[in-house]
Amino acid sequence: MAAVLVGAVSVLTAACSSGATNSAATTAASPATTTGASTTTSTSGLPGIRHVFLIVLENEGFDATFGTPSADPYLAGTLPAQGALLTNYYGIGHFSNDNYIALISGQAPNPLNQADCQVFANFPASATVATNGQISDSGCVFPTTMTTVADQLTQAHLTWKGYMEDMGNIPSRESAVCGHPTVGSPDLTEKAVPGDGYATRHDPFVYFHSIIDDTKLCDSHVVPLGTTSGSLPAGAPAGTTGLATDLKSIATTPNFSFITPNLCNDGHDAPCVNQQGSPSALANIGTFLQTWVPLITGSPAFRKDGLLEITFDEADTADATSCCGETPGPASALPGVTGPGGGRIGTVLLSPFVKAGTASSVPYNHYSTLATIEDIFGLTRLGQAKTVSATFGTDVFSTPG
Repeated sequence: MAAVLVGAVSVLTAACSSGATNSAATTAASPATTTGASTTTSTSGLPGIRHVFLIVLENEGFDATFGTPSADPYLAGTLPAQGALLTNYYGIGHFSNDNYIALISGQAPNPLNQADCQVFANFPASATVATNGQISDSGCVFPTTMTTVADQLTQAHLTWKGYMEDMGNIPSRESAVCGHPTVGSPDLTEKAVPGDGYATRHDPFVYFHSIIDDTKLCDSHVVPLGTTSGSLPAGAPAGTTGLATDLKSIATTPNFSFITPNLCNDGHDAPCVNQQGSPSALANIGTFLQTWVPLITGSPAFRKDGLLEITFDEADTADATSCCGETPGPASALPGVTGPGGGRIGTVLLSPFVKAGTASSVPYNHYSTLATIEDIFGLTRLGQAKTVSATFGTDVFSTPG
């Protein structure tokens, strides 16, 4: 596993240092600039949202999903008709882990998390944090000095949870709560196994010592998704509740819910191990969304003041386009593996404050999502969330506060 990691990092380092790669990246980015989308801005206008739900799916570009409604009618047809479609929304890099990290911390990609952290490795002790909040060097598990939106919410006496499908299904593989490898060990959840499709790299909270070093906090906040009836893996501690149970009342619904499907239901694997689901990644995504979206949108918290965002981590690796002035972190010459970003993915938003059938061409990326969440809850923007020129505003919301 270590040899694989070294090889992956070598590829990334070569890509980041290659002049030819930089030239190709400029060409790849041209669609984002030639459309004129990069010059579009929005006027901020946030309504009184107090419950945010975020579902992150895997590895599909805009053309394959929202651009082809016949391939995924629920995601690309039903949901945009009920809410708002963001047609110029971008991932921030390749591959998975760097995008998930960006969504909760604003940290730019580095070579190790671009390689999906095949070893659950700390940052070097010599790593420093610049005035813009970006950490130097390359690593996976961020030191306690690095803050996430989860830490901010806790400090503000607001609530949050990460709901991870399949976490703890096989207790010898990962714990049923706060599941992650031992620091310094290989990540044995890189691939799904029969009965367990949890992937640590898609659970951003466990990559921060500020969370995992507080066992009580992590165990109570990074939990299994559970079933729609509320059942949890046998190893879940007493008192642990999944999403379906928490949705039953406003009081038990977190202010921020981060929802990660398993490697089948997020579209990553197709066909899936044990022939779970359909051979079609988009069909598996559709089944998951048709199961969980109505539970979320029918919940008391969502109906009162909720916002549900459904996005992808990245487009296909052939698309390295970006938006919003994305810049690299100190450890990487490029934000993406082969270009400036993670490609155009699109995003859909549902909320009582969003007019059905809305479409926005304002450019956004994962840092925009983080900045919007922080603005909603009155939190200081972290990392590259400080750099985005637009957050979800009057282009999306019909009832500003």
